Amino acid sequence: MKAQAETLGIGNRVHWPGMIGGDVKQAACANARAFVLPSHQENFGIVVAEALSAGTPVLISNKVNIWREIESDGAGLVAPDTVEDTSDMLRRFLTMPAEAAPDMRLAARRCYDEHLMRRNAET
Repeated sequence: MKAQAETLGIGNRVHWPGMIGGDVKQAACANARAFVLPSHQENFGIVVAEALSAGTPVLISNKVNIWREIESDGAGLVAPDTVEDTSDMLRRFLTMPAEAAPDMRLAARRCYDEHLMRRNAET
């Protein structure tokens, strides 16, 4: 994938940090433009929750079981889990007006608070 990123001319925009945790992970989430998980199947997707908690929009497939909340809350974008649909989702996100980013970040955190914090409080 690194070689492909270089071939596509985006190698300087893709980061490969390996395993991170704690404050470094929280900072990475908070400073990311978006978190992308075009998974073929995710029962929950804890990394999606972590991104939302940092106010980071998520770009996920409709195979991540919390996709409905993401879509309805405007906390990110959702697409089928194909290469074509994921590519289209990325293009849509990258061409959104700059003014849309703060609203989507607020929606991401609100989605976390309303759907995921409540689940934690109930257990």
